[in-house]
Amino acid sequence: MLPMTAALAAHTLQPLGPFDLERTRAFVGRWPPITRHDPSPGEPLRLTAPLDGDQRPVAFALRQDAPDGPVTVEVAGADGAEDVALAQIARILSLDHDARDYPEVGRRLPAIGDLMAAYPGLRPTLFGGPYEAAAWGVVSARISERQAGTVFRRLSAAHGETLTVAGAEVVAFPRPEALRRVEEVPGLSAEKVHRLHGVADAALAGELEVARLRALGPDGARAALRRLRGIGEFYASLIWLRSCGVVDEFPDEPRSRATLARLHGRGPDDPLDDLVELLRPYRMWVALLLRVAGSDATA
Repeated sequence: MLPMTAALAAHTLQPLGPFDLERTRAFVGRWPPITRHDPSPGEPLRLTAPLDGDQRPVAFALRQDAPDGPVTVEVAGADGAEDVALAQIARILSLDHDARDYPEVGRRLPAIGDLMAAYPGLRPTLFGGPYEAAAWGVVSARISERQAGTVFRRLSAAHGETLTVAGAEVVAFPRPEALRRVEEVPGLSAEKVHRLHGVADAALAGELEVARLRALGPDGARAALRRLRGIGEFYASLIWLRSCGVVDEFPDEPRSRATLARLHGRGPDDPLDDLVELLRPYRMWVALLLRVAGSDATA
């Protein structure tokens, strides 16, 4: 783990539509891919990400005094690229979208409205970028999320960099150059390490940039991602949906579909196309809401 110093800059993001940073904190606190830093109330929420473009590690400290109010963002590690970092953290928090019409979905489907009331201000929290998401796809394949989260954090601790933001040190995922040099990772097979090298190579070649994948569109992006060794259809979709800021695409995700069916008195094999259509233009956001609610219902 390499120490890193960086200048700090403070910025403000104004949510358009409902947003509660405490909901994000709760989501992050139980999401294994995220390297968590002080997720307790009272402390700023600290997140890290590989910076769009050059993939250097950056860190963010986030504060919000009240739901739907402005979010203060402190940035470390983005010297000379603060605007890029601010746009990136807006995407990670799903604050890059004007969501003032999001509640309309709940009015069309009262059961979804009830979930919105139960989880007010919840928006998807995304991976830092496609590079990080692709690495997670390699690590997490065929093992539990808990195991994968442990490996992911150990990989960051051993080969990543440490930044200081809002008075605390945070550990960021390794740069592609560092990941390419890793020869073995406890808990991972040699094949998975080889696949991580492929992810690093793709990032260094500029193939895992959000702008590039968005330009390819959903089908083209998935096809490009499937060319990564070890990334099949499932993980190609995960990378596309959970790192590129997709708002209106309903994933082929069993838990979200099962919850949608249950809330509307449908069986697990019943068609849901009519309900999914009514979720536009926020199908991805509602899918996340359904997944969180479904997980809580079975906890």
